[in-house]
Amino acid sequence: MRIVGRKNFMLSCIFFILVMLVLGKSIKILNINNSINMTAVPIDSTIDKQAASSKYTPLKKYYIVIDPGHGGIDKGTSYGNMYEKDLTLKIARYAAAYLKGKGNVVFLTRNEDKLLGLDEIGDKVNSSYADAFVSIHVNSLNDNNFNGITTLYYDVNGYQKDERIKLARAIESEAVKNDNWANKGIKRQNLAVLRYSKVPGVLVECGFITNAQDRIRLSNENVLKRLGENISNGIIYYLNENYKK
Repeated sequence: MRIVGRKNFMLSCIFFILVMLVLGKSIKILNINNSINMTAVPIDSTIDKQAASSKYTPLKKYYIVIDPGHGGIDKGTSYGNMYEKDLTLKIARYAAAYLKGKGNVVFLTRNEDKLLGLDEIGDKVNSSYADAFVSIHVNSLNDNNFNGITTLYYDVNGYQKDERIKLARAIESEAVKNDNWANKGIKRQNLAVLRYSKVPGVLVECGFITNAQDRIRLSNENVLKRLGENISNGIIYYLNENYKK
């Protein structure tokens, strides 16, 4: 009887240990699940983040032309040793690098300190068969109180009017998102560089070089980089919306 009792006792212990191991694993799994549930981001926030991220992710490979305004002997507007032609080239290069990094094909009308005729720029844009065209400029005015970013569009007899307005709005909205740029809205203006283009295009006036606060921003390389990237996000958003339709 003692031997049988010992055997039964040993079997009971083994059974108990096995049960505890199983229960232990179950508890561990439950704890893991609970910790995941407790630390997980709410579903709505996750969706919001994904939506915000996809907003700037190209739905396909886009072809985009960026035009750094002025160049060569044409310095554009200036203040001291600060020249528009240099600022526009920097912003355009940052925009191009950002867009290429997202898988797009980008053409710069110039990638050096070179003067191009407006008709030559038009030829480059039209021969590219691009999805969008953006010309980068810097503004100036005798009244140094004027500041901020404005985006200009032009349609010849209503040609691509809706597309150009949408592109202008998308870029203006994104361009002012950082660094306290003033939003001066979009305006229709008869500009040759836009008039010659058969591609939906706009011209972005990236602040006033004659305004002290805007000039401080334009002197900051990080600000120029963010500006180029934000303009790019506006382009992507516009193209994505068009592609969906």
